[in-house]
Amino acid sequence: MLRVRLTVSVSLYAAALGSAAILISIMARTGQWEEAAHLTWIPGLISAITGAIAATVVTPLAIYHLRQHADDSASILLWLLLGIGFAVGAGFVTGALVPLNVVFITFAEGDIKLGELPSLIVEGVFQGIRSFFIDGALSIYTWLIAGVLFGVGAWIIDKLNTFSNPVVAKYGPLVLAISMGITIVAIAAFGPPETLRKFG
Repeated sequence: MLRVRLTVSVSLYAAALGSAAILISIMARTGQWEEAAHLTWIPGLISAITGAIAATVVTPLAIYHLRQHADDSASILLWLLLGIGFAVGAGFVTGALVPLNVVFITFAEGDIKLGELPSLIVEGVFQGIRSFFIDGALSIYTWLIAGVLFGVGAWIIDKLNTFSNPVVAKYGPLVLAISMGITIVAIAAFGPPETLRKFG
């Protein structure tokens, strides 16, 4: 039970970090002489979902298998090392998903007909092989910052998960993961663009 609760809580937190990281990394690509701006509603939502999916692909299995003995909380060092793994893994998986992200944004905005969607999805999958390396590398700085936040946040979640008070241990990890996640996504979605672009 402790192991499952830890995995679920950390995975939710990771999904939020993934959403925030992709939004900030896209904003960071604003040209030097251009003013940074948030994505509009549809591109922002689809991009956030893409980042969350990438983080969720990487995180749950890693946490579930690496933290088999969840009865005791792990050290901050181990969680920071896991944070680096999260940053690299989720960052490059997000890079691979960028072409599909573009396809779904274009479709949602009405610039692609439904009949064109299957062939463009297949094309996006193949483009993802190249994008894995290029877009993954371009956004690595943002993802490394997310990795540090992952390490610290997951360490606190892990501490709560093994807390002596059973009520805190039962509800604390999920409540903290959701509240930290919402805060981070809100900052990425609504924070000052010119400040946020510096993190990419």
